[in-house]
Amino acid sequence: MTCLIVSEKPSMGRAIAAALGIQGNGRSFIQGSDVIVTWCVGHLVEAIGPEGYDPALKQWRLDTVPFFPDAFRYSPIEATKDQYEVVARLLSREDVTEVVNATDAGREGELIFDLVYRLAGCTKPVLRFWTSSLTDDAIREAYGRMKPGGTYTGLRDAARSRQEADWLVGINCTRAQTLVMQKGGGKGVYSIGRVQTPTLALLVNRELEITNFVPKDFWTLWALFQAGGRPAEGGSYKGKWFRKIEGKDQDRFETEEEAKALAAKLAGLPGKVASVTSKTEKKKPELLYDLTNLQKEANKRFGFTAEHTLEVAQDLYEAKLISYPRTNSRYLTEADAQKAAGWIKAISQGQLTELQPFVEDLRKRWPVKLDKRFVNDKEVEDHSALVPTENSARNLQGDRLKIYELIARRFLAAFFPERLEGKTTIITKIEKETFKTTGTVVKELGWSAVDPPHSRPKKETKPKEEGAESEEAEDEEESSALPSVKKDESVETRDLFPKTGKTTPPKRMSEADLLGAMQSAGKELDDDELKGAMRDCGLGTPATRANIIETLLKRGYAERKRNILQPTTKGIELIQSIEAETLKSPQLTGEWEARLEHIRRGEEQRVEFMDSIRSFVTELVGRIKQQKPKGTRPVTGPEVGTCPKCGASLHLKAWEGSHYVKCGGEGCKVTFGSDGDGKPLQICPSCGGPVRTTRSGSKICVACERWLTTEDQSMPAPAPCATCGRPMRVIPSTRKGQWFHRCTECGLTQEIPPEGT
Repeated sequence: MTCLIVSEKPSMGRAIAAALGIQGNGRSFIQGSDVIVTWCVGHLVEAIGPEGYDPALKQWRLDTVPFFPDAFRYSPIEATKDQYEVVARLLSREDVTEVVNATDAGREGELIFDLVYRLAGCTKPVLRFWTSSLTDDAIREAYGRMKPGGTYTGLRDAARSRQEADWLVGINCTRAQTLVMQKGGGKGVYSIGRVQTPTLALLVNRELEITNFVPKDFWTLWALFQAGGRPAEGGSYKGKWFRKIEGKDQDRFETEEEAKALAAKLAGLPGKVASVTSKTEKKKPELLYDLTNLQKEANKRFGFTAEHTLEVAQDLYEAKLISYPRTNSRYLTEADAQKAAGWIKAISQGQLTELQPFVEDLRKRWPVKLDKRFVNDKEVEDHSALVPTENSARNLQGDRLKIYELIARRFLAAFFPERLEGKTTIITKIEKETFKTTGTVVKELGWSAVDPPHSRPKKETKPKEEGAESEEAEDEEESSALPSVKKDESVETRDLFPKTGKTTPPKRMSEADLLGAMQSAGKELDDDELKGAMRDCGLGTPATRANIIETLLKRGYAERKRNILQPTTKGIELIQSIEAETLKSPQLTGEWEARLEHIRRGEEQRVEFMDSIRSFVTELVGRIKQQKPKGTRPVTGPEVGTCPKCGASLHLKAWEGSHYVKCGGEGCKVTFGSDGDGKPLQICPSCGGPVRTTRSGSKICVACERWLTTEDQSMPAPAPCATCGRPMRVIPSTRKGQWFHRCTECGLTQEIPPEGT
């Protein structure tokens, strides 16, 4: 009798084997006396395409959609077929009498195991291994409290339903939308996805807000006051004019003349302090990280993409230094809280020596328990918040150290008191006109000494209302330090000056902004149940959001410019062409998540859900077919040449005052900086091809893929061949400082005269 443990990844399988005392280092599995540990490599099995059911469906035609398989068929993924065959063979061994599903604890992990188990034709009893940490103690604890696989039937049904429903929507709507767009002149594939499409809509809607925004000038009036005639003592402060209208502050003028007229009227008149209001605001520590909030913070602080942050966090998890990263919870369970002392000890003994003073502070106050704000069993479904483990970090470097430190600081800060900020507001009057001055002073750092905020939060995430000030004016409105003044105190009006402002559009989304929008999507839904279903997931899940963003980039719907995500013309056209609003809003995801949760709890049958999905897809495809083909705008800029790699057209584009050239060929990634006419900013001294500058500042020729060295900067420029007109290569001579031109087409070789001759 042998037990077979199937994990999701090799690292997890080896960690389980080590914790259970099973020796070995096999490439595909590790075998002990009565236990075998093997692993998937993520997904090993995938749903086959429509052509797998009928070869005729390989050709895309509107009269063949929608297509609904009688029963879904699956096949091993070609790239990992060898590992699938290993797992399937082990599942079929006669001596294997019991199987343990040790994939990631969640819906997607359940699906990975179930697809392999069913495709292999296995019917042996299954136990479910469920853990949020890969430390030896956590693995042994989880192994000792496994439950029968049947306990998770609802989760498994929900996982299969989600996968099949996404397949039906994606395959059918993508084919229909692509064919309709191509009738209007569109090129390539216009893919549709339940999560991908509303995510793209978030970017497109923001871009359209920016494009359609009409800025408007306005003016504000500022006064410079001097308290008690004490200029040497720093008794001056600024105030901005305002008046109350229907309970709201109005603080701007529509014309400069109005602001100047009031300034002239009040010039030379003394001011009087009408009121001084001071209060202390308490700010509680930030909640612990879930994956999405970790990705947002890493993007803001370090410019990391969501995908990179997930990769680094996964590495730390597999190194047993942090808990399971793909979590959507920011809370710990009561059982987790009992282990906190071990996590603090690991931080104190690790390489983050700058945190040791804070640990010493905790020791003086020990025992210190986590506030109930951080501990809530009801807020933890599959996995708790991200925290360090009881293993100390020793030799972390680079990005791994940065991510670990974020998690460690956020966890440690939860044990510290509130941050105290003093808020002061001074209202000063000149006759009947009022001026407001505000200031903030940090009185006690509290938790923020451990986990310092990266920056002040943005004041605007949406278009500013008409008349809102520009950012420059806002920065001057609040002071960090104010003079000590009292009510009814007279102050000197030293100056009155109008300031020009301009209403500003919203900013383009960074990756952190988009992650936040995906996480909060659905809050605008009217249905309370749909809101509840999306409360913890929004668009996508913590585990899938990074992949969704990368998919938008790979499919040409969006571009990443430094830390900004911007929809392409193709992406904008797709969203504008879709008439079915359900495909562009979070509502569809909300409806699905609510029903999938019902399936998980056994309150709805899987067959009912899938029947409704087929009806829904039929309706969607019908609406897409009825769309009138629209002439599409060019998806690229003007042509400026031919790509040296694939032969397709090169197109000129612009971005924030500079220009670059990009290939329009399918799948070709050639791009390089250019002037306004599309000419390369730098050409390769060897072949004459355009040179691209990488993010690190290195330079590479996009034609011959030669990395340019410092010596290359002194090489003469290529010249056209006198015989055939093609660019000639620059060849160094054996004599230092001497070069030759050589034409690879006709063989002509010419010596290049030294500079100055």
